[in-house]
Amino acid sequence: MRAALIINATAGRIAHLDAPRATIEAVLTEAGFVVLAMPDADLDAQWKATLDQDAQVVFIAGGDGTLRGFAQRLIETRLPCAPLPGGTMNRVCARLGLPPEPLAAAARYRPGPTMELDVATLNGEPLLYQSLLGRPARLLRFREMQRGAGWAGWLPLALAGLRNILRDPRPDVVVPLGPRRRVSGVAAVVTLPEPESGAALTLQVLRPPHPFARLRQLWRWFHGRLAEDADVLTLQGEQLLVHGRDRLMRVTLDGEMMALAPPLRVRLRRGAITLLRPQSG
Repeated sequence: MRAALIINATAGRIAHLDAPRATIEAVLTEAGFVVLAMPDADLDAQWKATLDQDAQVVFIAGGDGTLRGFAQRLIETRLPCAPLPGGTMNRVCARLGLPPEPLAAAARYRPGPTMELDVATLNGEPLLYQSLLGRPARLLRFREMQRGAGWAGWLPLALAGLRNILRDPRPDVVVPLGPRRRVSGVAAVVTLPEPESGAALTLQVLRPPHPFARLRQLWRWFHGRLAEDADVLTLQGEQLLVHGRDRLMRVTLDGEMMALAPPLRVRLRRGAITLLRPQSG
């Protein structure tokens, strides 16, 4: 099986590997893949080389943002993809049961069966795992400042998070529940279903009444337990609609921050991306 390896050399876990391309290629060769020669170039050039060489599968080593950056191309070409964890959170890889280290994850793949991955679009932008809607999304700007700065780099993020928790926030998102019903919240979280679960999108509206509740929700969001919170309204559907109070709303898309004009329309696309199925550990 002819395999191309696309590497985001700036991703956190990849940057800490010695000779990342050579070491990952060695693991893939041992697993039975014919690894194609790839240029040491930017991501666009690596993708072009993947298509020019008629690769049968493309391994993408990077974070969730790197994988999301290739989502539309993977949808259009239906080229099977094999994600490798290389970033900070690597939620998509974790959902596939892959270990957090790229070399150990690469060893889980073999030439063979594929699976389908659901994708969502948020105002046309692809989404693979989760989106945070509302002003708390701006905390991601401080996360970018932290990268590579060690423990000292966490201080701006911690201070910004504390200010966000202590400030009395106005409702930032509005979700219609029917012709004459709606619910408001300080933020909302959209999460895609687990791979091959057949479930729908989940929308969670955060309505914390006081700073302690905001701190509690932040902790539960980080641990994937928002549904347990009494001040969170959980909805599900194939299509979701979220209105905002301002002309632009801050959102995160798989960890990358941007501003979009509401209303925000989220649609689920079943089986939009083909993945190489990893073996269980």
